[in-house]
Amino acid sequence: MVVLGLLAIVVRLDTPADPGIPQLGWSTWQADGVVIEVPSAEPNTALRSGDVVTAIAGHRLIEPPGGVPQPIVGQSLPYEVNSDLRAVLMQRPSPAVMIRDGWGNLIFVFALAGLAVALYWRRPEEPATAALLVGAAGLFSSTVVVVAELPTLALATGGPLLWLFHLGTFPVYAVGWGGMVATAMLLVPGHPWLRRSPRAVLVLAYAGPAGVLGLWVVGVMLAVSGTLDRLALAYAGLTPVIIVAELTGVVAFVVAYRSSRDLAMRGRLRWLGVSGAIAIGLGLAGWLIPELITGEPLLPSGALGLAGLPFVVGLAVALRRHQLFDIERLVNRSLVYGFVIAILVGSYVVLVALLTTVLHISGTVAAAMVAVVIALALAPLRGVAQRTVNRLMYGNRDDPARVLNDLGARLQSVLLPADLLPAAVEEVAQSLRVPYVALDLADGTGGFRPGAAHGSAVGTVHSTPLVLHGETVGRLRVSGRGRDDPLDETDLALIGTLAQQIGPAVQAVRLHEDLVRSRAAVVASREDERLRLRRDLHDGLGPSLAAIRLKTGLAARGVAEGTSTRTLLDEIGTEVSSSIADIRRVVDALRPPALDELGLVGAVRARAASLSGDLHFDVVGPKDPPALPAAVETAAYRIAVEAMTNAVRHSRARHCAVSIDVDAREVRVDVRDDGIGMDPSRGADVGLRSMQDRAAEVGGQCRVWSRDGSGTEVIATLPLDLGAHR
Repeated sequence: MVVLGLLAIVVRLDTPADPGIPQLGWSTWQADGVVIEVPSAEPNTALRSGDVVTAIAGHRLIEPPGGVPQPIVGQSLPYEVNSDLRAVLMQRPSPAVMIRDGWGNLIFVFALAGLAVALYWRRPEEPATAALLVGAAGLFSSTVVVVAELPTLALATGGPLLWLFHLGTFPVYAVGWGGMVATAMLLVPGHPWLRRSPRAVLVLAYAGPAGVLGLWVVGVMLAVSGTLDRLALAYAGLTPVIIVAELTGVVAFVVAYRSSRDLAMRGRLRWLGVSGAIAIGLGLAGWLIPELITGEPLLPSGALGLAGLPFVVGLAVALRRHQLFDIERLVNRSLVYGFVIAILVGSYVVLVALLTTVLHISGTVAAAMVAVVIALALAPLRGVAQRTVNRLMYGNRDDPARVLNDLGARLQSVLLPADLLPAAVEEVAQSLRVPYVALDLADGTGGFRPGAAHGSAVGTVHSTPLVLHGETVGRLRVSGRGRDDPLDETDLALIGTLAQQIGPAVQAVRLHEDLVRSRAAVVASREDERLRLRRDLHDGLGPSLAAIRLKTGLAARGVAEGTSTRTLLDEIGTEVSSSIADIRRVVDALRPPALDELGLVGAVRARAASLSGDLHFDVVGPKDPPALPAAVETAAYRIAVEAMTNAVRHSRARHCAVSIDVDAREVRVDVRDDGIGMDPSRGADVGLRSMQDRAAEVGGQCRVWSRDGSGTEVIATLPLDLGAHR
C-alpha cells in the first residue's frame, strides 16, 4: 500500500496536466461536468475555482476516459468551461502547492506511520502492532494519493494516474480503516469478539470496509451508465462506509475496555479512548458529516488529518504513562519534534497568508520574512516543547525544588500516621511519573518489612537506603518507567534527595508503631492480670469469705440471743456478707462475667436480649470460636455493647444486625442498624470516642459510617497478635 502511494506521487509529478482539481465530495460530480478547485498559487491559468468543466479537447467528460492523448509540457488544450471554450496550458504540478494544501493530513499520517513502525519494530509479537501497521499504511497511502491530487485532465486521458488515484481513495483507504478496527479488537488480550472465531472476525475487520465498498462500486457500475454519475455515486458511498467502520472500531474499543479487569490496561485504554473520541468527533463535525449533508466539508479538506492528531498524542501518552509496548524514549523525541513541526508549519502557512493577503507583500518576500522568524523561533520553541513533553513523561524531575516542596506539603497535610507512608509513595510516583514506588521499614534485625507501595513494578527497581543519624530506618524503592526505560542519573539524583526528606517521616512512623505496640502490650498485660485477679477473687477469696459467713452463722445458732457473744457473731456475719458483695462488684468490674460464662458471641447475644424491645437484634458469630486474648475479647465485647446501646437510645431503628467474625489474624465486629442515622452537626460523643479508644488500645481500628435516613454502621477490627507489625 505504501508503494502504491509513492508510485502515485511519482506518476503525478511526471505527468503534465492542468491545475484544476476535482474535489472528493459528491457535489463535485455534476450531470454533464465536474466542479473544480484551482490553488490560489496558480494565477496564470484560464481556470478558476468553481468552474464546471464539461469537455476537454472535444472529449466530453461524461464519456469513458481515454479519448484524449497525453499532452506534453507547454501544450494548450481547449476546455469547455461553463459553456465557454478556454485554452488551458499544460504544466507539471508543483510539490510545494501539494504540501501547502495537504500539510495537515501529511503531519497526521507521518506521525501515525512513524509510531506504528516503531511499535512493530520493537514489539512485533504484539498482535495489535501488526494491525496498527496495516491501518497506518492504508491511511498513509491514501492520504499521499489525495495530497498528490487528481487533475481534471485525467478524466479525459485515463491511464495510470486515474487508476492509481481511484485505488488509493477506495480500497486502500477502506483497508486502512479496517486495520484500525482490528487494532481496537487486539489491544486487549481475549477480546470477547475474538473468543470463538478469531481468524474469521479479524478477516472481516480487515476486509469488511473494502468488501462493502467494492460491492457498492460494482452495483453502481451495473446500475448507472454515465461516467460522472458513477463517480458521484461511488464517492457518495465512501463516506458512510468509513463512518460505519469508525463506529465499529469505537464499539470494539468499548467492549475491550469493559471486558478488561486489568487496572493498568484500563488506564491505557482510557487514554486511547478519550483521545480517539476527540479525534473522531473533530473529524465527523468538521469534515465527514457536513460533506455527507451538504456535499462540502466545513473545514479545508487538506487539514482533515489534524483531527487525528489527538489520537496519536493519546496513543503516545498511553505508551509512556502506562508502559504499553515500552518505546518511551522514541515517543519523547516523536512528541517533541512532532509538536515543533506542527507549530512551525502552521505558523508559516498562516503568516505567509496574512502577509500576502492583508499587507499585499509578494509571496517571495513574505516567505523569506517568515522563514527568518521561524529560524529565530526554532530553538526557543524546541525548548518549550522539550520541557512540556518531559513534564508529561517524566513529571517534575527537572524542577527538584518543586518536587521537594510538593512532597513537604503533602506530608504536612496528612492527619493520621497510618496515612503518612501511602501519601509519600503516591507523591513520589506522581512527581517522577514512575509506575511503582515502595517504602520498606527496617525491622531491627537487618531486614526490611513492607510499609507502603503505589502501583506495580515494570522495569528495574532501584533501591535507596533511608538513613537518619547514622541508622538505616528503611529504604525507598522506585521502578524504572519501562523495561526499556530505566531510571537515569537525573532521576537517581532526585530520588537521593527525596530519600533524605522521607527518612524522618519513616522514623516517625516506626516510633508511632512502637508506641502502638507498647500500648497494646500494656493493655494485654493489664487485661491478663485482671483476669487472674478475677479468678483469684472469684475462686479463692470469695469462697473463703462465704465459708466464714457460714461458720459464723452456725456458731451464732449455739449462742443465746441477747448475749454479747451472739451480737458479735451477727456483726461478723453482716460484715462478711458486705465484703462478699464488694468482692462481687470488684470481680464484675474487672471483666464482664458473661465472657467467662458464655463466651464472646454468647455474651453479646445475652446483652442484646436484655436491650431488645422495639428494636430487634440479630447476633451472628462462630459457634466454637478459638480462645482469644483477654484484652481483645474484652474490647470486642465493650465495643459491641456500646454500639447496640447507642442504637437503642438514638437510632429509632427497627432492626439491628450484629456480626462477629474471627480469623487467624483479627476479630471483626460489625453493628449495623436501619435507623435515622447520625446527626452530622453532632460531633463524636463519649460513646463513640470510647469505642475508638478501646480499639486503639489493642492496636485496632473502629470506624463509624452514617448517612441521613440510611442507618449507622460501626466496624471494629482488632488484631489477635498484639505485638505484630501492621
